[in-house]
Amino acid sequence: MTTLRLVVAYLATVVRCAGIACILVQVVIWHSFYTQNAWRLAAPAVAVAWAITIIVYLRRSLPSPFLACLDSAVYLALALGAQQCVPPGIRDDAFCWLVISMTGQLIVPGWYAPSAVYPFLALASPVAYWAGAMRQPGADAKTLTGASVVLIIVGIVHGVGRRMLYGRAAAVDAALDRADRAASEQYAILSRTIERREHERLVHDTILNTLTALARVRGDDAAEVANRCRQDVALIEGALGQPDAPAAGARRPSGDLLGEVRAVAADMRDRGLIVHLEIGDGKGPAIPARVVTALSNAAREALSNVAAHAGTGEAWVRVRVTALEEAAEVPLRAEVIVRDRGDGFDPARVAKDRLGLRRSIVDRVADCGGQALVCPAPGQGTAVLLSWPASGRPRDPDQASPPWPDRRVAKDSLPW
Repeated sequence: MTTLRLVVAYLATVVRCAGIACILVQVVIWHSFYTQNAWRLAAPAVAVAWAITIIVYLRRSLPSPFLACLDSAVYLALALGAQQCVPPGIRDDAFCWLVISMTGQLIVPGWYAPSAVYPFLALASPVAYWAGAMRQPGADAKTLTGASVVLIIVGIVHGVGRRMLYGRAAAVDAALDRADRAASEQYAILSRTIERREHERLVHDTILNTLTALARVRGDDAAEVANRCRQDVALIEGALGQPDAPAAGARRPSGDLLGEVRAVAADMRDRGLIVHLEIGDGKGPAIPARVVTALSNAAREALSNVAAHAGTGEAWVRVRVTALEEAAEVPLRAEVIVRDRGDGFDPARVAKDRLGLRRSIVDRVADCGGQALVCPAPGQGTAVLLSWPASGRPRDPDQASPPWPDRRVAKDSLPW
């Protein structure tokens, strides 16, 4: 509805400008009539001044119902009392400046006056013009009838157009409101679903992995497992606690991806994994906190998989945050790469019930608008690429877009 009213206001300004041009042209053409008595210019001057006033007002805001009625009153007064300011040769003609001005004026009351009042305003215009013109000597009734019919037709067109388009605009607004409410409900459901999935991932990344380590624990490793349990408990408390709780605040990411990845690398070193960390230049705080959480937790899971399944105690992590062009939707692009030179694996031989990579890495990064690529090579290691925002195409020919690319990692792309 707002868009329709703005468009009509723009059209009203265009019509008023055309009306001003018509008045000026006819004053120039009939200059001899107006130069005989200067007071005859009073009515055209009033019409031009009022049209300019309405144009300036419409450029700033939409007209109120009161202004629409006042606009009609001004032109009704001109129709009743300004006939002597119209040259006799066009006084009863449908193309005189007075009829053209009144025709263009009907658009404002037609679309902005109260719907119950507009029929009277639309009917008053031809009646006022007829009454004012018939008082002049030599008026032609047939010509006046034609001009009055033009005013009536224009009034009917605006009334019918308003009824039809306003009704459709109201229906569209109602549909948009329903769609907005439905989208809000779906967004709330999606948010709860994403939160629940993240909690499930944390259970997998912490509790299940810790229980697996407990099942393999030896006497000499008890202290290491206890330390790991404390770290997992702190991680879960920080993720599941209230936002204003001290424990949650201590673990809640601030948007600094570089700092969070450093903390993940430090935790994994405490667990005995050798982590080579390469930090590029970038501005961490500019990245949304939810993205930092997803990328850092996905990197943690990738390093946990290296420690548990790769058959090696060494991994390489590279973090890059690069600025994009000013026209980009997001100012930065974040990238985390985790590589190892362990045993690797064949994706086709991974059991469907093993959801660590798919849930804790691929889906986790996708939920924040990013992309995760897992590139395993049996006997050559595994590379995990985490990027945000998601790119529409692979970075290079060796990295395909599906989350389980059936490709091998190029040897010259590995850090060893």
